[in-house]
Amino acid sequence: MSNVKIERYESIIKDLISHAITTLVYDDLIKQATVHYVTLSKDKSIAKVYISCYDKTIIDKILKKINGASGFFRTILAKNLNLRKAPAIVFLNDESIDKIDEINSLLEQIKGK
Repeated sequence: MSNVKIERYESIIKDLISHAITTLVYDDLIKQATVHYVTLSKDKSIAKVYISCYDKTIIDKILKKINGASGFFRTILAKNLNLRKAPAIVFLNDESIDKIDEINSLLEQIKGK
């Protein structure tokens, strides 16, 4: 399958899960999660969903709870994606924002010298 098709599925999965978090989930802890991006394996069997939240101290609680509800999200994907088998979903912490902040602070230190 071409990369373009995989990227299209990743975008659709991101939109579906984001919509489900904001409108279908009743748990206030999970509602604090923001989906940043999704990576789908080449065989479309695993979707890694990278999330973050404003309060970094509760991200582990959110990940534990949202991974426990991955079956709910997989059902949503199965109903909306035109795939033979819905991918398994793994929610992960998106640490790229933290790394960007670190790089910016290092650049500011260099700029100050």
